[in-house]
Amino acid sequence: MDDSWKRAYRGDSGVPHSDPQQLVNTWKGAFALASVAWLQTHTSNLTKFLQFNWSDKAIKIDQQKWKKIFDKKQKQTTLSSSNNDGPTK
Repeated sequence: MDDSWKRAYRGDSGVPHSDPQQLVNTWKGAFALASVAWLQTHTSNLTKFLQFNWSDKAIKIDQQKWKKIFDKKQKQTTLSSSNNDGPTK
C-alpha cells in the first residue's frame, strides 16, 4: 500500500496537489466556474421575470372583464331587491 502512495509525496507531476501553483490554478478555476454558474442562474431568472407574457396578460384582462360583469349583476340584484322590498299596491 505504501508503494502506491509514495509517488504522490515525491512531487509526481501527474498528481494535482504535488505542485503548489497547479493547486492555486485549480482553485481559481473552481471559483471562476462557480461564479459564472451563479451569475448565469440569477441573470436567467431575472430575464424570465422581466419578459412580457401574453398569456398572463390575457388572463388578467379576462379576469377584469368578468369582475366588471359580476359587479354589474350584483348591483342589479341589489337594486331590484330594494325595489321589491316596499309595500306593493
